[in-house]
Amino acid sequence: MDNDPKFFDWTVRNAVYATILERAVPPTADETAVALGVSPDEVRSAYERLNSRHALFLTPGSHDVRMAHPFSGVPTAFRVESGDRAYWANCAWDALGIPAALHADARIEAPLGDGESIRFAIEAAQVKSWDGIVHFPLPFRRWYDDLIET
Repeated sequence: MDNDPKFFDWTVRNAVYATILERAVPPTADETAVALGVSPDEVRSAYERLNSRHALFLTPGSHDVRMAHPFSGVPTAFRVESGDRAYWANCAWDALGIPAALHADARIEAPLGDGESIRFAIEAAQVKSWDGIVHFPLPFRRWYDDLIET
């Protein structure tokens, strides 16, 4: 493997995304280490560097991948089905981002904010079956103030 830490970090990040695409959940640091043939400590260090660059978001106080945008590592109210897989998105924006990242059609279920949910589809990169709006209560520059609650 290349000795450049930046190259290694992006290799680790790519392995995280490959696992999400395959299993719909991110790998542990140990699983990523096995996949890449490196030590878990090397992967944990890479996870930390990627977290500091906002290239991954770790659950605070751990090395668990909480978010690999647009994918969530934990169940949320934003469910995206594409093909035979179901993914969790972190928010409305990410729910739209998953089909874009996959370059695939998808069915999305998302909360409306009043306890109800809406279902709609993305087909050929177009929103179908819905004519609503998406509201983002915080500007993007403030999302990392508290990314879990944003």
